[in-house]
Amino acid sequence: MKKTFQNIKVYFFISSFIGLTSSCVNLGQPQGLGPTGILYASYTLAVSERPLTKQALKRGKACLKRIGFFYVTGDGSILSATEEGGIQEVFRIEKEATNYLSLYSTLCTIVWGN
Repeated sequence: MKKTFQNIKVYFFISSFIGLTSSCVNLGQPQGLGPTGILYASYTLAVSERPLTKQALKRGKACLKRIGFFYVTGDGSILSATEEGGIQEVFRIEKEATNYLSLYSTLCTIVWGN
């Protein structure tokens, strides 16, 4: 019985090592958008856009944050971003991502509108 338990621990260690070192695990951005850097990455991508008005636009931002490899918190939805900015009519949606050492990363939805 003891020998079987030791074999299970060895198999678990080997499979964990293979999983962490293969392409099965993304150590960069949790969302899989854009380039991923192990040390640092920061970028903004336009997701959708329509012709802008001549009025000044309001900006709303909602973010997800990942700490370590197992804890993600926040609400990065378009609805949260529009509520935060007091926006009724959306003209542009962007995604903004930041990654530090693959230990802390954010993914934000930015909404521009009136």
